[in-house]
Amino acid sequence: MVRALQDFFWPGAARPFALAVALVSGALCIVGAAVAQVAPPDWPQDLFGSLPEAPTDAPPPPVLDPANPDHAKLQRPQESFAVLPADGRGKPDWVRALREGLIQPRASVRGEQEAMTLLDLDILMKNTAQMPYVKFPHAAHTPWLACTNCHDGLFVPKAGANPTTMPKILAGESCGVCHSKVAFSAMFTCERCHSVPQPGQQRWW
Repeated sequence: MVRALQDFFWPGAARPFALAVALVSGALCIVGAAVAQVAPPDWPQDLFGSLPEAPTDAPPPPVLDPANPDHAKLQRPQESFAVLPADGRGKPDWVRALREGLIQPRASVRGEQEAMTLLDLDILMKNTAQMPYVKFPHAAHTPWLACTNCHDGLFVPKAGANPTTMPKILAGESCGVCHSKVAFSAMFTCERCHSVPQPGQQRWW
């Protein structure tokens, strides 16, 4: 009976081929089982790190401590920001305010008249995956920041020596030392940094 079934399913000429297929299939099953037992790589669940919560219309927590006995004498941020131009998110546009002469940052803590070292140099960063390239303008930073604010503590002045990622920025490192704290948010205004389209890309802003 068994021989009859073998002759029906695998004629004599096909038996060597069928045996080879069976051996290969068995080997693949063994290899597959071994691979399945290897732990998968520990990929991060969120490639952008811990993202901040989405913006809401809820009032922000108070900036000033109401327990301070002089709380009522302190100027409210809304009052000081009222004379400043706003960006697309309604936050102060510090660079525009500086260029329009609405603010005059001191060159030193004590207010001594010191000449700032101005630098008009754009750095183009192309390692941005599918996003537009990032253009870093020194001209927007050097009127109120000395070179030592960034170099060499935060950034080594050498091409390719400062790998910058969104998780780092959102964690308060690299550009995030200022941005998303005082300077504009790096989370909701992508186009302010990713401002140079790659070849074939169209501007969406």
